[in-house]
Amino acid sequence: MCAAHVMAGTRCFALLLLISCSMIAAQTTDREAVKFQRLEQSVAMIREGRLPQAESLINSVLSGAPRDADALNLLGVVRAQQKRTIEAEQLFRRAIGVAATHFGAHLNLAELYLTTQRPQQALPVLLAAHRLAPDRPDINLNLATLYEGQREYELAWEHLRLIPREAANADYFLRSLTSLLGLKRLDEAHRLALEVKESGALDAEARARFAILLAEGGLSDAALNLLEAALNRTPESVPVLYALGIINGSAKRYEKADEYLSEVLRARPDDVAVLRAIAAVARATGNLEKSLANLMHARRVAPDSPQVLYDFGATALQMDLFLDALPVFEQLHQLFPREPAYLYALAAARLKKGERVEAERLAKIYVELRPRDFRGFYLLGAARHNLARYAEARSALERSLNLKSDPDTEYLLGLNFYKEGNRATSIEVLRRVISTLPDHAAARGALGVAYREQGDYKEARVMLERAVELDASDLRSHYQLGLVYAKLGEKESATKMFERADELRARQRNRESVILKLIDPP
Repeated sequence: MCAAHVMAGTRCFALLLLISCSMIAAQTTDREAVKFQRLEQSVAMIREGRLPQAESLINSVLSGAPRDADALNLLGVVRAQQKRTIEAEQLFRRAIGVAATHFGAHLNLAELYLTTQRPQQALPVLLAAHRLAPDRPDINLNLATLYEGQREYELAWEHLRLIPREAANADYFLRSLTSLLGLKRLDEAHRLALEVKESGALDAEARARFAILLAEGGLSDAALNLLEAALNRTPESVPVLYALGIINGSAKRYEKADEYLSEVLRARPDDVAVLRAIAAVARATGNLEKSLANLMHARRVAPDSPQVLYDFGATALQMDLFLDALPVFEQLHQLFPREPAYLYALAAARLKKGERVEAERLAKIYVELRPRDFRGFYLLGAARHNLARYAEARSALERSLNLKSDPDTEYLLGLNFYKEGNRATSIEVLRRVISTLPDHAAARGALGVAYREQGDYKEARVMLERAVELDASDLRSHYQLGLVYAKLGEKESATKMFERADELRARQRNRESVILKLIDPP
């Protein structure tokens, strides 16, 4: 076989139009010369998109030589471009059956499997093609991509090392970085990042993708340096600005993240990904109104996007707008009834609305789906706690803590002990929460109440004053602090606290004692 071929189409169908070159020899018979001429003409027609004419010529060859591997391969290309993938697969396999070393048929069959999302079937075919042409960059890159998808980073790296730098493209650099990060070879990943930064190897979009991979691998500073250098070259590059926003947001540099993302939004006002990213930054900084406004815009642009719906529901739930959150999570659950994230969110919304029995039922389904997730048992314990089934709640919360230590779970367990009448254990647990997380407002408020009921007004005052500092909207802590001030004879301070409690009561329902958690969407 010779290397005379042309790539037809994009990466989605990079099919080889490969025919045998042996027929060109001087001793070629007239019949073979005619066959070769027809196949060459069919190649040209496929390149030009004249598939019916190409098919007619190929069939004229197959009528006289039904086992001709080149003709079978080319007809497979025609069928693949006609989206008749089953027939294309059969034709490529027939070509390989006739000529086991037919490189084009091997590579075309592998490409067919890759473009139809069948990586397990593509792998052995690519390996066979690799044995025929071990130095082909495209084969080694495809093998590296498949091994990387299986998290077999060492095998991926072995194939990437076979690709010469002059043949390296954007996918090569991205796959190389992913493999190095997967192998925890951070020094080499850092050197690769410096190479990309100093060279013109990648365009702005590929550099942005490369930088996001770097940041996800724990090299945020290197990622930002790469992007800032790219921004100097292309100051208005939307992919670079977007990546800068995403990475700064992940690094909790929220002001910079919002600055970059807002600039992208001015260029692309209806870009759903950007609207979601700005909403996430706003949510992280406590600006829930801004978050919700951007998500409402995203919903107008993409009303059926599960990601947008989930973000909207999660933000609405954080704002206690559970009547807005609930129908969104119901819709997602109906569309994807076995998706754990949507099931969990619906259970949390039900609990927030006070539908405790239904919340418990949904939480039980969740823990069946994900028995190793501490958050499922936390939610189950929360529902049972609100149903006043304290022994069952304690069992679920302790199971959650066995899976993972978590201050919120321990806080709820402390409340549960209190409800069971075990005040000493409750205080011990709540103290442990504050020791782990000193600014846990709810735990300080609960501990303050316990101290007040014990008559320890000095300690109650310390806890409750800090609780209202941490959470200015906590109705219960304000009211309890008013009671403590009254007991200590500080009537003016007590009056202020009671007035503040009345003001909060007029604006909100009494808060649930449960601190709701949500999990990442799929």
